[in-house]
This record gives sequence, structure tokens and C-alpha cells, in this order.
Amino acid sequence: MIKAIIVEDEGVAARKMQRLLEARDINILKTVISNEELEHVLSKKVLPDIFFMDIHLSDGVIFDLLAKAKIEVPIIFTTAYDQYAIKAFKQNSIDYLLKPIDEEELDAAIEKFKKSQQKVDFSALSNLLASQNKPQDYKERISVKVGDKIRSINIQDVKLFYSSEKINYLFNIEGRSYPIDYSIEEIYQKLDPKAFFRVSRGYVVAIDAITDVITYSNSRLKVKIEKGENHEIIVARDRVKDFKEWLG
Repeated sequence: MIKAIIVEDEGVAARKMQRLLEARDINILKTVISNEELEHVLSKKVLPDIFFMDIHLSDGVIFDLLAKAKIEVPIIFTTAYDQYAIKAFKQNSIDYLLKPIDEEELDAAIEKFKKSQQKVDFSALSNLLASQNKPQDYKERISVKVGDKIRSINIQDVKLFYSSEKINYLFNIEGRSYPIDYSIEEIYQKLDPKAFFRVSRGYVVAIDAITDVITYSNSRLKVKIEKGENHEIIVARDRVKDFKEWLG
């Protein structure tokens, strides 16, 4: 039986991870909740077959400690970090699961562990995380074509980005829509996440534009914006929790 240690300072997340792993015949030796406790565990000679580690603990990020400890036990990282970091970690051949944990992805990560046990360059990961945490320059203006002219629109004047019939648009404070040369995914990655939220595959909403949020069928939410009567903006079920947190 595989022996594992969970490194997680959130009680609910730790208990859920334990249930998921035990259901897969993985023996949980211990749950570690801080860097200080992890350092104590790593100082011992008896280590698990694998760690399931959150990156951000209450007393800091784990990478500096891991680089110093120079352990060779495989690790599957489990954390609520952004998708660009996830792609970067995966490119470095690190198993990395985004919270909430998807069971199919967990199964794939465990299978990968069983097939190949890979060494981890924690110094490189620490540098990678530092680069991800650098202040990001978010888009402040966006150009749109109006007839044969180009118009520059302030992002603060945009209430909504949306997709309709395979064309992507912005919707501004005047209640007008303009086609844009970005996919919804591309424009969303250029926006300040405090000001905009992608409520569904085809809609990105500005927080200042929201006039009402209404409960909808199947545990979803409907969002209303000023002058947006023609838009039925539904928060996808899997994004409701994050949307509520974003609203504060």
C-alpha cells in the first residue's frame, strides 16, 4: 500500500483529500499544517512514498524549505493557484492539482506517480513562483473597429465581454456592443481579476456593472447589469462559489 503525508493547513481541504486518497487505498501517515511541522517531518529518516502538498501554508510558501531539505520523495502539489502557474508547473513535469480537486485528475496524477518517480528542482520552482507573483500590468484600454475608424475604449467603461455566434464583443457604459479581436479567454487573462469575473464560457462581467444577482435554477445565479436587458447572464454552476467570493 502507498504511504502518503498530506501537507495542508485548511481542515476541510485536508479531510476531503484524506477521504479521496483512502478511497484509493492510500495510507495517510500524517497531516502537516505548517512549514515548521513539515521541517520537523523532513528531518526524520522515515518518509512516505509520496507527499500531497499545498504550496501556501499559514506560515509561508513551502519551496524554500523544500529546496533546503533536498528531499527526493515525489510530490503532488494541491493548491488554488492560477492557471498560468499550473501550466508552468506541468511543463516542469510536476504533478499539480487545482482545488477543488477533480477526481479524474487525481487518479491521473497517482497513476503518473506509480509509473515514474521524478526528482524535483525546488529552487527552480521557487523562482517560478516568484515570477508568477510579480505585479501584473492589466489592460487599460482596448481598440475596436467602428466602420473604417479605430476607437480606443477605456477598460473602466466596459461592462461586459461576451461571445455571440462565434464573434466576441465588448459591451460599454453607453449600452453599445463592439466586436473585439480577442477570444474571451485571451481578453480575460488581460483583465484585473478584482474588476472582472468570467461567469461562464461566454461571459466576462465587470463588478461595477452588476446591478442585481438573482438565484436561478439548478443552484446557479443570474446576473443583471445596467442597460443589459438583452443579455441573459448565468453564472455557471461550477463557478458560483468563486463568484460569491469575488463579490465579497
